[in-house]
Amino acid sequence: MTPASPILRTRPGTDLSAGRARSRGSALVAILWIVSILTIAVFSATQFLFIELESDSNASSLFQAELLADRGVAIAAHAKVKKGDRLLNQSFGNGLSFSARISSEGDRLNLNSLLENAESDRIVLEELFYQWGLRREEAVDVVDNLIDWYDADDEPTNVGAERSYYYSQDRLNHPFNRPFDSLEEVALVKDFGLVAAANPSWREAFTLLSGGTLDLNEAPPELIAAACQVSFEAARKFVSIRDGLDQTPGTLDDLRFEEVESALDLLGVPVGFIDEVSARVTTEDPARRILSLGRNGAISVERSVTVQYTGDRGTIIHWETRRLE
Repeated sequence: MTPASPILRTRPGTDLSAGRARSRGSALVAILWIVSILTIAVFSATQFLFIELESDSNASSLFQAELLADRGVAIAAHAKVKKGDRLLNQSFGNGLSFSARISSEGDRLNLNSLLENAESDRIVLEELFYQWGLRREEAVDVVDNLIDWYDADDEPTNVGAERSYYYSQDRLNHPFNRPFDSLEEVALVKDFGLVAAANPSWREAFTLLSGGTLDLNEAPPELIAAACQVSFEAARKFVSIRDGLDQTPGTLDDLRFEEVESALDLLGVPVGFIDEVSARVTTEDPARRILSLGRNGAISVERSVTVQYTGDRGTIIHWETRRLE
């Protein structure tokens, strides 16, 4: 006998077609979820790829800008290249260029040098701080504090600040009792905040890298007036003559002084001060400051380099880099 076909039994009221529809619907929902997840995954991977490609492109552009800035430094550092030379500004198309500027490191006051010869040179700092707006007695006190930070002993200069003062302020390692290693250290000196408040750009007046004397061929009038003990107006007139018809320092029409004596004569320094002032100034500093800007489209990199020369041979003594937005 042929076995009877199995009989499909259902509960009363059960709709088989509806069950199948629900199963197909669930499968469709699952498929749609899988497709959505895959779409998100592909989109995310694509975005990560775009970000990585953009990052690589930016890194390459930055590197090119750095290379261009370095090219400017290399040209400007050559002892035979002078200010205003056409080689210092070059363009290569497609947004690629560099421009380099040469100046004397001696166009600023060497703070360590002034403090080393404080007995005769403290007047320079006092006059400068007074020009910036400090009262006379405040300027004198700040200079006393600078001297005490610089000198090797623990005896206060006048009303200066030595170890006992800083100890009372819970500053157990101050003062350093040595020359400044950086201009950032200067801000640690007692009451120097008065100077910083009077002139927030005070760092632009000082250096620690020059030969020690102020370069009269490049320094601004306020520093010349303080160093040479002449009026600001006398220093301003001197700089106006020195900078030539275009009134721009570091160009080909500048009047460059070969001898300190001729520069001091034009400044009107009294005969009785000639020897004292001559020891503070020069007409050519052995250190050259180079500012080179490399550009690649919207990306710019600035190199600030100080090179010290012995004859035609230069040695890099300072190097800074910053990216300009």
